Amino acid sequence: MSRTENFLKNIKSAFAFQALSVIINFVSRKLFLMVLTTEYLGLNGIFSNILSMLSLSEMGIGSAITYSLYKPLAEGDQERVASLMALYRRAYRIMGILTMLLGGALAPFLPLLIRDMPDIPHIYLIYLIYVLNSALSYFYSYKHSLIAADQKRYVLTAYYGWQQLATAIVQISLLLWTRNYFVYLGFQTAAGLAGNIIVSRKADRLYPYLKTIPPKELDPEVRKSISQNAKALILHRLSWFVVFGTDNLLMSAFVGAAAVGLYSNYTMVTSGLKSIYEQLFKALTAGVGNLSAEKPPEEVLPVFRRIDLFFSWLYGFSAVSLAVLLNPFISLWLGADYQLSQNIVWLIALNFYATGMRKTVLTFRTAYGLYWQERFKPVAESLVNLAASIILAIPFGVAGILAGTLISTMTTCFWVEPVILYKHGFHLPVRSYFQQYAFNTLVTLLTAALAWYLCSLLPQSGLLPFLGKMAICALAGNLTYLAVYFRREEFHYFIDLIRQYLM
Repeated sequence: MSRTENFLKNIKSAFAFQALSVIINFVSRKLFLMVLTTEYLGLNGIFSNILSMLSLSEMGIGSAITYSLYKPLAEGDQERVASLMALYRRAYRIMGILTMLLGGALAPFLPLLIRDMPDIPHIYLIYLIYVLNSALSYFYSYKHSLIAADQKRYVLTAYYGWQQLATAIVQISLLLWTRNYFVYLGFQTAAGLAGNIIVSRKADRLYPYLKTIPPKELDPEVRKSISQNAKALILHRLSWFVVFGTDNLLMSAFVGAAAVGLYSNYTMVTSGLKSIYEQLFKALTAGVGNLSAEKPPEEVLPVFRRIDLFFSWLYGFSAVSLAVLLNPFISLWLGADYQLSQNIVWLIALNFYATGMRKTVLTFRTAYGLYWQERFKPVAESLVNLAASIILAIPFGVAGILAGTLISTMTTCFWVEPVILYKHGFHLPVRSYFQQYAFNTLVTLLTAALAWYLCSLLPQSGLLPFLGKMAICALAGNLTYLAVYFRREEFHYFIDLIRQYLM
């Protein structure tokens, strides 16, 4: 099966399950709030952030070994793959044990992380269930990376798609029936463990040589490369946690758990979009990794430009729609009492756009393994984010914390990541990238102004006005981008690709 066919198969399977999963999650959230309070949603965000902090080293090891798998998989080197997976297994078992121990040790310090501790029964036990759920995943999930690196992510999507859908349906049914949060969490833990075991056994069937070929000691150069990339990736993961994972913790500390619960409704919308779009990047990563291992930079650069155009359009259109539609959607979905101010919504949309516009660069950075070259960037990003968020949180609350995230992204990641990619990956000047980025952003801002003006002519509440605003965003947004980009070679490439797929 060709790289393009694999990619299209990955996308087709991922989109169907992910879109349906997002819809079920929205319905589940509505039903969840009929039984439990907003504070429970806040706890979910806070505990998830704490566990993200504990998984910092895992992301370094996992991503470094996944990158090392691209070349031996492309060359059919089963012995090397078996040896890498043996290393992966040992590392993940250690991470599972450490997560259990460190997560449990943090339990007494919860009052320091949650301002105005909510009056929720057995809150420490709830936290320990979250820790157990996270720790158990390490003992089986390491094989998932092999399937993904081999451009067979559609296998993961099929298994996890059905599992996620079934889990959401059963969970919310149990909650409505028993009105017991522990039953809700307990089933989530059991379903997650079962899903990981099933996918692990599927990997054994796809790659039977993992059990027949004895792993050997890896070459010193390979071990050095993995170690170096892992160290750099731990810094990247630390940066991700500080920039995106501490928002809920800072809101909890400066504003309160209820604010985290309100904000989580908005992040559920943006996370739903990200989870769908992330399927594209996950499907692309293995293909781009294999491409970069086989082709010179001059043949990889046109692929980069095509992908960059596609995601500039996608994230630009999505950011405009979020800015215009988020508050009306929250009002229809949960009620006007769950709305945040429009200033906060603008910041959510801007952060969504700024983060999304990095995705193409990050995908190719991963393909080239350029983690070590930008090892100092995450340190600077983290320091800027913490300083800006804390300073701005005092006078501006939630808006200040989100502004701090945007400031850290634009003062570090925005320019460092493409500079490193173009210098060490493409070996070309980066000027053309920044020029195109500025142009794309200008188009997005003009589209946002047009959509906002047209939508302001409609009534502010109600289902019909909301549908009208959706139509305006869809038409005004996409027609504007179409008018700007339709002459581009990259645009015609995708048109030809769609034609081939439909025929």
